[in-house]
Amino acid sequence: MKASLISLLFSLLAAAPAAAAPALPAFTGFDNAGAALAPAVAEPLAPAPTALARPVVISIVGVDFTEVGFGKLELAYFKAIIAHFRPGGKLDERLFDERLSSVGKDAELAEFYKRQPDNYLDARLAGVLPADRYEIVPVRWSRDPEESAAALPVVEKEIKKIFAAAKAEGRPVYLVAHSWGTVLAHTVLHRLAASSPEVRIEKFITLGSPLVPGHWWMELFMELEINTGQLQAYVAKPRNVGAWMNLWARNDYFSNEIKAADKNVRQDGLTVALEARVKKAAEQDHSLRPEALRDLFFLKSLKTWHFAYIFDFRIFLKTLKEYHEQRIFEPAISQELAY
Repeated sequence: MKASLISLLFSLLAAAPAAAAPALPAFTGFDNAGAALAPAVAEPLAPAPTALARPVVISIVGVDFTEVGFGKLELAYFKAIIAHFRPGGKLDERLFDERLSSVGKDAELAEFYKRQPDNYLDARLAGVLPADRYEIVPVRWSRDPEESAAALPVVEKEIKKIFAAAKAEGRPVYLVAHSWGTVLAHTVLHRLAASSPEVRIEKFITLGSPLVPGHWWMELFMELEINTGQLQAYVAKPRNVGAWMNLWARNDYFSNEIKAADKNVRQDGLTVALEARVKKAAEQDHSLRPEALRDLFFLKSLKTWHFAYIFDFRIFLKTLKEYHEQRIFEPAISQELAY
């Protein structure tokens, strides 16, 4: 019978650290030998000199939400983390459901479950990176997190093969991953760092990564005496990565800042001022309250922000009669992958 995602994560988090020091093991995803393969504090490689050859850009997409359902990934993370920090401890799933419901109304919208095609990330990359200067190579997987264990060796083999071909031609390799694809990528890179140290990813970009639990979970974690520092210690920068940039948004509670990354760029800072203006307008004119509620909902929309890294953020605020847009993907990708 297919192993569950929760048992896979438990086997990883139960693994002992490689070093005798009391530091927490690095979170390497699904590899139960990951803590031994990759130290929690690894000495990162310095970025290699800029290459003039046409870079290869690997893309790895996230899960298919139409198949996964809402809350499944979060519950798996909760159980795995509790199993590591509180052996024998159990999560009150009713308490989890209560916390989730406070942010989960967005998921009830039919549009949240609209399936993104398997090529949504590489197609967007192709629209931003000139074909004569970059080669985009997608690495496909089933997009079902329950099949992550089966996907890992496939992704690992593909990345190794892509790197070997690129190296033979003197070309650098970059990797861009979204959502659950970042977890697969992070795990595989740690495995490759141990098994195939010749493999190197010059630039690693994570978009909406759930590698570190999002801010809205903290209230529940604090009740279990698990703090932010402990959670951040799960993730380590792979030793075969030159530079790691992580794009996240507070309104996308699948994502978070990742301290192991070289650069974290929050994307939804503009909503703070807009929310304040919408609330003030509704306070001054009570007839605007229905529009204000609608505007506040979409300013903080999970569905919008989890894909805004790729499709950008756009909103018309009825309260203010203003259109706002924030370009995210093209500026970030063009600047970070420039050579």
